[in-house]
Amino acid sequence: MFQRPRKVACPECSASNYWKANPKPTDVLHCRYCRAAIASYDEYVQDTAQREAERLLAEFVETDISRDLAHLKAVLAAPEQRVNP
Repeated sequence: MFQRPRKVACPECSASNYWKANPKPTDVLHCRYCRAAIASYDEYVQDTAQREAERLLAEFVETDISRDLAHLKAVLAAPEQRVNP
């Protein structure tokens, strides 16, 4: 799994809750304040993995195409800046 804290906010009262020890996939986390069911450990792992994948994709997806094109034009205009393999 990821090296992330296993802290989960309760959807009912927004209190911080934590998974303890090594939970089974079917174990359900209940809020320690309002006792509402938050999620099973399997759901928690799937949600965490999906958020991490989305974060990584967003980190590597370039949204500023105009900046990339300007950089490409500058590199092509100055052959001494090109990297030779």
